[in-house]
Amino acid sequence: MLYEKIENLRERTVLIRKTTEFFEGELYPVFYACLVVLCSFTGAELPFYAVSAVIVVYTTIFCRDTKSLIVPLVLAVYAISQKHTPQPPYNSDFLYRPYVLAILGSLLAPAFAAMLFRLIAYKGTGNVFRTKTKARFGLFALGGTIILNGIFYSGYTIGNLFFGIGIALSFVYFYIYFYNTLEWNEKTAVYVARILLLASAVIMIQFLELILFDKPDDKLELVLGWGMSNNIGGMLAMFMPASFYLSYKSRFAVFYYIFGFVIFLCIIRTMSRTSLITAIGILLVCMILLSVKGKHTRFVRTFNALVLLTAVLFVLFPNKFGDVIQYYIERGLDDSGRKEIWENGIKNFLQAPIFGSGFYTPIAPDWSYNVENWIFPDMYHNTFVQLLATCGVAGAAAYLFHVAQGMTLIFTKVTEERIFVFLVILSLSLLSLADNHLFHVFPTLVYSMLFALSEKDYESEKRKAARTASELPLQTERK
Repeated sequence: MLYEKIENLRERTVLIRKTTEFFEGELYPVFYACLVVLCSFTGAELPFYAVSAVIVVYTTIFCRDTKSLIVPLVLAVYAISQKHTPQPPYNSDFLYRPYVLAILGSLLAPAFAAMLFRLIAYKGTGNVFRTKTKARFGLFALGGTIILNGIFYSGYTIGNLFFGIGIALSFVYFYIYFYNTLEWNEKTAVYVARILLLASAVIMIQFLELILFDKPDDKLELVLGWGMSNNIGGMLAMFMPASFYLSYKSRFAVFYYIFGFVIFLCIIRTMSRTSLITAIGILLVCMILLSVKGKHTRFVRTFNALVLLTAVLFVLFPNKFGDVIQYYIERGLDDSGRKEIWENGIKNFLQAPIFGSGFYTPIAPDWSYNVENWIFPDMYHNTFVQLLATCGVAGAAAYLFHVAQGMTLIFTKVTEERIFVFLVILSLSLLSLADNHLFHVFPTLVYSMLFALSEKDYESEKRKAARTASELPLQTERK
């Protein structure tokens, strides 16, 4: 078979074997993260994405496992530079120039083709369409209703179909791909956690450079190439559980535990209230879990006590801690206009309650965010309002079904690995109740991949339980 011929070629050719070993090893994610930082500071997006496409094609064809694809899946978006961002105050049109789009499309095509080739031609590790996986029907139902967004609404456009297909694929594609191709073992979750931690480090380096050299005066000036303050804080909150999971699994437990709090401090500095509230909840859960079970519990409890004492000082003496704390105090729980957006979302839902009014129906007549992009429509800053308004009762019901299946997957024969995945997914889901992270493609690609990892972990636990059950009669006979 074809995959056997490629395996033989890999083993017989020294250069291919050595290169493949590098991409399957622990240095590759660090190397790629360094490229991301370099590109984000220099504006070399096109060379970077050309290198990324070559890496994806090569690793997809020659690597035994597909975990190497998770590196660009998580990190590639953070390579966009400030000088080329379409967001204010930079307002660059670079990423929308026809020749740039043509180059990016020509790079994406072979990468996507290589992944399809791997799915079809190689001997996989599973088949999501034949196996009774825990989460597939919920994800597929959600994807289907997103594709059907606004289908019977009078203002329906073909743009709704194409955008719906894109969003639906972001929810299901990598769930299918990694379930069918990824080789799961006890080190896979640690590998993924390290990538999420590297993403956090990349974001914090970019953010530190912004703070030190651009010296922003207010929250509106906290803009990196790939997002503004809410995006920065949101992604850090989403990735923060990785540090605490590694603290549980690694011999460098103390380092990872402290680094988790460094991420939290950076989230505070983003002045994103939704990110901060979400991060506080996730942080408290991690503090409690690791003070009960894990390595260095005595250190964790002592450190937690110091953190709680510091938090009390923040509450008692807020004026002593600078402008950032004052910002949170002054803004409080102000909704920043979200209530009006949600009310208009319900109005749009009532116009087409079954399949919604579609993604491209304006939130309100003659009103827009005026977001500097040409793809993403205005969003409703709440997952349920978003689904009701754009996909109707069908979309909201599919999402609830998906959530129910996801919870069953996570908490059936629960493991530390799926608790880690759950905290990442929970963070993204909570963030999306007040911001629009879940319908931005790149966080959702990670979301999709994590569900595939959870399926793999669950099936691994089932196999272990089956082996244990089969060995019991033999052990009884020997006794």
